[in-house]
Amino acid sequence: MVPRQQVINKDVVERVREKVQREYLRIVGEPISEGGITLVTALGDDEIEKLVLLALREARQPLSWRELKLIFSGIAGEDRLRRILNILKANNVVAELTRTRYALPEYVPLNELHKVKNPGIVSKILKIKSGETSQ
Repeated sequence: MVPRQQVINKDVVERVREKVQREYLRIVGEPISEGGITLVTALGDDEIEKLVLLALREARQPLSWRELKLIFSGIAGEDRLRRILNILKANNVVAELTRTRYALPEYVPLNELHKVKNPGIVSKILKIKSGETSQ
């Protein structure tokens, strides 16, 4: 049996990576090749933050750290990705769940509310979920 944290939803990762890659290329433009060297414009932190939010929105479910690393491979390094996620978590924009999974508040399942590591976002999740159930 494969441990739970090693299971990667390949369909979701591929779909999200494709969307993030398209947006990344839109932001940086086409790479410039000259003399066997390819030049690409580096992204700023705010642009990576937008791409992370796009990835979490597109996934519509919590994504593991491993899945995010695969999605952002070649776009942002692990340290930078981790720093952006920590900033989003500290600002209560993104929820971190146990087993190092990340999600936008609207995609945190209510039955996993007790697994949220940043308690400041719980009220936001409940507000969103109560709005969904009253509709």
